[in-house]
Amino acid sequence: MWIFSRKGSSGFSSSSTAEEVTQGIDGTALTAIVTGASSGIGSETARVLALRGVHVTMAVRNMAAGRDVKEAIVKEITGAKVDVMELDLCSMASIRKFTSEFNTKSLPLNLLVYSSFGAYGQSKLANILHANELAKRFKEDNVNITANSLHPGVIDTNLFRYNGIINGLTQKLGRFVFKNVQQPLSLEIIIVRALERSKEKMGLFSRKGPSGFSSSSTAEEVSHGIDGTGLTAIVTGASSGIGAETARVLALRGVHVIMAVRNMAAGRDIKDAIVKEIPGAKVDVMELDLTSMASVRQFASNFNAQGLPLNLLINNAGIMATPFMLSKDNIEVQFATNHIGHFLLTSLLLDTMKKTARGSSREGRIVNVSSYGYKFAYREGIRFDKINDQSGYSGFGAYGQSKLANILHANELAKQFKEAEVNITANSLHPGAIVTNLTRYNSILDGFIHMFGKFMFKNVQQGAATTCYVALHPQVNGISGEYFSDSNLTKANAQATNVELAKRLWDFSMDLVK
Repeated sequence: MWIFSRKGSSGFSSSSTAEEVTQGIDGTALTAIVTGASSGIGSETARVLALRGVHVTMAVRNMAAGRDVKEAIVKEITGAKVDVMELDLCSMASIRKFTSEFNTKSLPLNLLVYSSFGAYGQSKLANILHANELAKRFKEDNVNITANSLHPGVIDTNLFRYNGIINGLTQKLGRFVFKNVQQPLSLEIIIVRALERSKEKMGLFSRKGPSGFSSSSTAEEVSHGIDGTGLTAIVTGASSGIGAETARVLALRGVHVIMAVRNMAAGRDIKDAIVKEIPGAKVDVMELDLTSMASVRQFASNFNAQGLPLNLLINNAGIMATPFMLSKDNIEVQFATNHIGHFLLTSLLLDTMKKTARGSSREGRIVNVSSYGYKFAYREGIRFDKINDQSGYSGFGAYGQSKLANILHANELAKQFKEAEVNITANSLHPGAIVTNLTRYNSILDGFIHMFGKFMFKNVQQGAATTCYVALHPQVNGISGEYFSDSNLTKANAQATNVELAKRLWDFSMDLVK
């Protein structure tokens, strides 16, 4: 913690609070406007300025919330001078109205604090450039006003309320790695705190479940000693991330691996690396674009024509939090890629899997790589009547919907296999939070994960562990229609285990792939 409290040239550090940095300062006779003062650091700024005697005008969009903050300040600080005025920075009309009303009061204005946050990176750069240009003009005109910008640090506030996954991360991890609203912050502290927290929690991270494995177990560890010779597996999305690691470890255990990939060049590179590392590895690369039903049908036709057996089907490929767009078959692209493509692929390969299971007397296994993100699905779970409706579209909601579909698909398959007494199991899993290219469509989340992922998240070797465990381990024999995480059985929520919803999704999907 010495880095966290190390003082800079000002005599303060990133652990200093707003009260500490203003201790002994008399702000009496000063007047300030603070935008975004109804919550977070804006409200704390207003409180501390009032504490130092400043007459504070809170410029807020939510007047009810603003009044609540004002009442709390006045209750705490006897004689505090605080006003609340409405300001919506999204509306120029509102801005003009606010300034007109403020100017008509003939109040002085010494401090103007822009605290509210809107659209991000570009707007934050604009904040700095705006302050710099103001400072330049004030200097040229000999005006006794200064203009500066600042980074408050990374704080657990409601700033991420429009971004479900990041909001979930900050709410869960914020108290460990982020500053409170009283502290001015610095980014490097996140790393320090994350490292400290990871050391504290290492025991929990490596705590083994009933399977004998934990979230820190790797794909090689969970498959150690397993002989996959004679098995054939298809792994979708095997050209990168956990798909590539899954293919590598299966090949290491003697499995004949078919890498089903969209990017053939990347797929060949992975194959070359596997074959170079593992002499005698049996790896093939075949083209598959899950956004195209024609490509899925072509892949299945080409595979079935080879007369190969098929013991393991690992539906791993996926995309996450994309902007709204349609697939080549005019289906919302996340639902098309993550669910419909795999649904059709599985259907077209089932006869081969059944034939293999009968002929080999070895259990076939279908593994759907879902995600904890299924909990971010739309409230109704699957928007059957609005799959392609852009209105109300949420990148994370659509991702959650597709991941929920992965679980429901596996559950319905398991039910049908049991009823037909077919020797094939179907399960789904959460691989863990992993630093891969899955978040490439969301710049803030992608930057967050790649900056701090090595401290908070699994690596690819750990991320592929649950997939390899469910695909290969004898402990999973006969288990079907279940959900796994950290190479252990875990419970999915009521929506993910809803039998009627699973059947409705099956029928809906069948209609789409006709």
